[in-house]
Amino acid sequence: MNQHAPPRLLTGVALLFWGGLTGSPILGLLAAALLEARSWASLRWEFSRVSYVRAWHFSVICALLLAVVSWLNGMKVGRIHTLFVWAPLTLLPIELAQRYGKAALIPLNTFSFFARRKMESDLKNGHHTNPRMINTGYIYLAIVLLATAVASRNEIQHFVGLAIIFGACLLFNARQNGFRPLAWLVAFATIITFSYAGHWGLFKLYQHYGQGGDSTVDSRHTSANEARTSIGKLGRLKLSPNIFWRMSVADDNTPQLLRTATYNNYSRAVWRNIPSPTEEDSLIKDDGFMDETRIELGTGRDIRVFKQTSSDTPNITGNPTVRLVGEVDSAVIANPIPMPHFTQAVGDLGKESEVSLECNELGTVRIINPDYNVVSYSIWLGDESTTETAPNQRHDYDLPPEERAAVRRVCDELGLEKGMSAEKIVLRLRSHFSNKFKYTTHLTTPGLRKNTRGTAIGRFLESSRRGHCEYFATATALILRECGVPARYCVGFAVTEFDSERDEWVLRGKHAHAWVRVWNRDHWEDVDLTPPSWESLEEANASAWQLKLVDWWQRLREDFLIWRTQDENKTKTAVVAGALLALLLAWIAWRLWKSRQRGEKKGPKARYQRPKGTPQTALNKLERRIARKIGPRPEGQPLCDWVRLLETKDPSLQSIIAPLTQLHSEVRFDPEHSSEEHAAKITELSAALKKRLKTMPA
Repeated sequence: MNQHAPPRLLTGVALLFWGGLTGSPILGLLAAALLEARSWASLRWEFSRVSYVRAWHFSVICALLLAVVSWLNGMKVGRIHTLFVWAPLTLLPIELAQRYGKAALIPLNTFSFFARRKMESDLKNGHHTNPRMINTGYIYLAIVLLATAVASRNEIQHFVGLAIIFGACLLFNARQNGFRPLAWLVAFATIITFSYAGHWGLFKLYQHYGQGGDSTVDSRHTSANEARTSIGKLGRLKLSPNIFWRMSVADDNTPQLLRTATYNNYSRAVWRNIPSPTEEDSLIKDDGFMDETRIELGTGRDIRVFKQTSSDTPNITGNPTVRLVGEVDSAVIANPIPMPHFTQAVGDLGKESEVSLECNELGTVRIINPDYNVVSYSIWLGDESTTETAPNQRHDYDLPPEERAAVRRVCDELGLEKGMSAEKIVLRLRSHFSNKFKYTTHLTTPGLRKNTRGTAIGRFLESSRRGHCEYFATATALILRECGVPARYCVGFAVTEFDSERDEWVLRGKHAHAWVRVWNRDHWEDVDLTPPSWESLEEANASAWQLKLVDWWQRLREDFLIWRTQDENKTKTAVVAGALLALLLAWIAWRLWKSRQRGEKKGPKARYQRPKGTPQTALNKLERRIARKIGPRPEGQPLCDWVRLLETKDPSLQSIIAPLTQLHSEVRFDPEHSSEEHAAKITELSAALKKRLKTMPA
């Protein structure tokens, strides 16, 4: 047994453990079988230094392909570390080369391009090199155990299984160095205790510091229940130039705003969604969301509506008006998706036909458990919204006590009173904000420097008069509520950039916006009082060719993902990928089969392996027949000596065997002086021996 390698079956058990925790038991079983079959198979390869380097390169290529495929499926670059869970598979080629190669150790510079170049340079210059040698067995075992930790998600069975495997390693090492049961037991218990304590402590630290808050208006993924704004914070608000969504419109009625989420409660710079109590006959669930209802228009299209009561019948006719393509986070259960004003129905989700949609009473629509990060859907518009309910007497009029004084003073300054129409209030506010306020993404809090009291919204309204859309939207909603007009806060995107080459609207991170939904007599409508200058300021920050390159690659990736996941294209993709993979594996298998060697077997029954390139005569072709009479030729025994053993069974064969073995030896060891007459005589004597062998008893 190789003293540098892990004990037999230990890595296989670890791989089975890994397969169970990752939900891939078949892959774990196959990997374990390939590695542990080495203990029973006699196949070995005389790998050179270059062969190990190629095996390492193959592992790296597998890891890169895995990363590319994951990225095409929507994985973020920041989550690339989660792919470590597949390291036992991507590193399998180099571990197989280590196990099935004849060398117990391989050069450490196999894993370093620069170290190999230095060694090659030293050899070229005639310098002596002595590279450090390693066996990858224990390193691979450690990687498998770490991968199980990534996949375990703090499951107790992971710790128990890991303790068993670790105990087996400790026991194996103790047996090799003198086994003392008490010392082994104390060491095992101590290590397990401290390991569990460290594991528990790190998990608690992660829970305390590693959980991020909800997203703000600039985030790609918005929370349906809470929006933590940047109101009152310092610094510059960074807005991403990357594309978040792309929108195609069937007619000239392009929506100016796309609403991702709506909230009805404000307190200390945070907007929240407070659901109303549900009624007995309502289809709304306790969390304020209701399920979709799928309808058929006779066209076979996948159309979904949201009915407040079982008697609602949305009016859906014709083709959809808007088509959206964008990215969500498939790791999140519910992702709010952008919706325009007066949404009637959503459909044509394509590859996401099995997932469901939910909508709350504020009109926020979210997609549940998407299979992929990129989604596309169509929207039917109408003359009114069917996804929003009438104002709630409690939440849509609520004004935080700490904001009331400043808001009241602004209302008095502008002559705004209860009973005024929403149009008149909005008209005065628009003029006030446009003439006396300035849009900026550089956030300051003058009151803090002057050591004055007041809220951020109060300072925005009365002193600084500078801010971004969250300030304007929040101030507008609070002033309207103070005047008795129901108002809600919305986040989403402003539709301002049109790509004429692709005939579609582009929604980037810098187009993320906040505004207000105002109740006007019998319906909700969008009111955006942020000064129009904000669009020109954000456009001025746009870069040049880098942005075009990023846009091109993102469109290519999203379109490819949508194409690949369509039912009619899934089979084509699987066939092409499977064929390429099969060809690659077949080529590798063919190369390995051609260069295979049998492991050396010791003992008198070991079969002789003829050296390659050795001249053969007709006597060699009789080996199998002779072996039936006197048994297989032992390793290392010359052919002629072995053939002469036939004389012990039949002495009369000496007249044939003596000249035959002599001529065979001349051809075998002096082929340059052999002639055709020698070959003909050997053939004649071999035929005579063959005839005698037929009648010789075994």
